[in-house]
Amino acid sequence: MKRQKRDRLARALSRGYYAGILGRSREHCPYHSLDARSYWLGGWRQAQEDRV
Repeated sequence: MKRQKRDRLARALSRGYYAGILGRSREHCPYHSLDARSYWLGGWRQAQEDRV
């Protein structure tokens, strides 16, 4: 079960990174749960840093 949870969070991180690379706003986060949203935003922030 822990593996599934990590896979979901890793997927949220990678999707957030992809959204950040495309230049999407962070308000477009599709996740509502706190954990997944945190990972998505973390990926989004990392992409913003990589773009600069």
